[in-house]
Amino acid sequence: MPRIRTTIGVLACLTLPLAACASSSAQIETTDHTVTVFAAASLGQAGEELITAYRTEHPDVEIIATYAGSSQLVTQMGEGASADLLITADTATMKTAQANIDALAQARPQVIASNKLVLATAPGNPASVGSVNDLASPGVITALCAPQVPCGRLAQQELAQTDITPAKSTQEANVSAVTTKISSGQADAGFIYSTDAKALSASQNITIIELPGLESNSYPMALTEAGQANPTARDFASWLAESEQASAILAHYGFNPA
Repeated sequence: MPRIRTTIGVLACLTLPLAACASSSAQIETTDHTVTVFAAASLGQAGEELITAYRTEHPDVEIIATYAGSSQLVTQMGEGASADLLITADTATMKTAQANIDALAQARPQVIASNKLVLATAPGNPASVGSVNDLASPGVITALCAPQVPCGRLAQQELAQTDITPAKSTQEANVSAVTTKISSGQADAGFIYSTDAKALSASQNITIIELPGLESNSYPMALTEAGQANPTARDFASWLAESEQASAILAHYGFNPA
């Protein structure tokens, strides 16, 4: 589990009127150099390199990242989990977050990258999967993200468009879990992002099947109220959205430009 450090400033209230102390803490700029990031699971490897690159230039900064399915992150925030920055794997989930989480209601999301869903096979393609149609063949096991997360919604959209029902399927919490099912051979094929397929193909002989009927999905990033009040979080967000270094790292992992 990531280490979380919380700093609470109280000295300011000794010199401020009582009414000011009762106002939201998000209105008071913090001096803490810690940034808490909630990011889609598919950003895992790229995210760690992005953090390392940023901290090379800002060694006094601590960035605590949690990676999970986008809808899971939104649920955690809705239940009280605190974050400075949220990055989801599609715009629909970000809109849901803004509609249901007060700390994001006034946020102005920026898209930092895009991705594409593909169908990937187990190493060596033992089930001879060559298209989405083959998922309906007897005995073929397909790994799917849960329908409430972006990779699951996209997979269901592809299956609906092709009118295919997998012969057997497993339902996973996020795209990283689907990738594990594929790489371990527990599933014959699965719907994952092109970035995950690229990483997997570097070490295993998998077959990647493009899905031309699906549009790319965007990765919007938004600062919460706490993040907007945190100069370090604002600077990190600007670096992610605007720097050539961040763009190059995302491209290296297979993400397309925003």
